Amino acid sequence: MHCVFIQTGHYADAYRRFAEGGAETYRDQRASVQFVADLLDRSDLTRVTTVSTTGPHQDELAPGLISEGIARDQDAGALLDRLAPDRLILRLPHLPLIKAAKARNIPTLPCFADLFQQGGPRTRWTNWQLMRALRNGPFPCVANHSLNASQTLKDVLRLDPSRIVPWDWARLRNVAPARTGLHDATAPCAFYAGALSEDKGVGDCLRAVQQTPGLRMTFAGGGDLDHWRAEAAQMDVAGRVDFIGLIPHDQVRAQMATHDMVIVPSRHSYPEGLPNVIYEALASRSPLILSDHPAFRGRLTPGTDCLEFAASDSVALAGAMAQIVADQSLFSHLSTASEVGLEGLYIGMEWNDLVTQFLDDPQNQTGWVTANSLTRLT
Repeated sequence: MHCVFIQTGHYADAYRRFAEGGAETYRDQRASVQFVADLLDRSDLTRVTTVSTTGPHQDELAPGLISEGIARDQDAGALLDRLAPDRLILRLPHLPLIKAAKARNIPTLPCFADLFQQGGPRTRWTNWQLMRALRNGPFPCVANHSLNASQTLKDVLRLDPSRIVPWDWARLRNVAPARTGLHDATAPCAFYAGALSEDKGVGDCLRAVQQTPGLRMTFAGGGDLDHWRAEAAQMDVAGRVDFIGLIPHDQVRAQMATHDMVIVPSRHSYPEGLPNVIYEALASRSPLILSDHPAFRGRLTPGTDCLEFAASDSVALAGAMAQIVADQSLFSHLSTASEVGLEGLYIGMEWNDLVTQFLDDPQNQTGWVTANSLTRLT
């Protein structure tokens, strides 16, 4: 049996980095890469191919373990005809691939991490096509990351909730002890991790720092560092912000622990899922401030395990930062409650279990879809 994964990430790069002792760039990356490689230990699998939309490449990483890259506009039917998969795990909502898999009756697990929104006419047309393609066919279910993104499959794509399966990564086990206050009351500091872009709220953070005297902020992530350093200089906060670029995953949690608060400022325009940085922030026990992005809304309780502000509103963000700095009892309360908040985020199947269940029973003969569906879990 030949199993094919199609995704955005470059599997071969990660596989080789880990083989050489390199670090993860996000939580559970090493475990998911190893899980895919270990599938060849199954007696019913003879070949596993990972296909990324990162541009052409082809490598045999181990006997039977193939990594290749394609252009995103690759002809979907020709790709599937060439690969001839017996099982397909589709990790992005790529409409031509969904249609091609359906036309060829290939058992397929659509397994997304995407928040679907109504949007304008073009988005609504794409949503309608996705709905039509996913409503029936060789798909035992449609999986999506966590609760809010899964609910958009029902509310936006109008899929049957009994066929929607939420999934998540493995639980974080190493939760730090609760904290009682700032590291240094005279030098409060905040931390951000993620892509450096306006839609992710980086500019809003800079404007909030501008309005919060004495506050420093560190930004970790990929993007145009020179652009953002120039923006900081123009706002006259260059001496209070630090853009450190991409750092290994294990350093992200360490940075969170050495800062007084973690900011997740995504604007509504950013196609966010429920990012790992929220889980990591809660596990670090540094108070979390997050925007009211639809992907996060309702998953935590503002004032109990986080503070929330209106996305794109730097004044509101600055006010939340000032609350953390000024109120030690609030700081202690948020830190103490963060462990319960973290546990409450987990819903649905772990990703490894989801893929294993699909490989074992792609026709859902055992009823695993219903048992783990949105209908059963909410």
